[in-house]
Amino acid sequence: MHTEKDNDRQQSSKLFRSAGTKIYFSKDTERNIFFVLTLMMLIYGIFAKIGLF
Repeated sequence: MHTEKDNDRQQSSKLFRSAGTKIYFSKDTERNIFFVLTLMMLIYGIFAKIGLF
């Protein structure tokens, strides 16, 4: 038998869910996305400083 707590755990383990036209990310997924974007901006800044861009 599933309890409400089990349902919360199952929903939080998903990477994202959609409700209509909106997409909701889990906290960990959002942190990973922004970490990757930050690394990309850092690399772009280094390349720009070197003169490649």
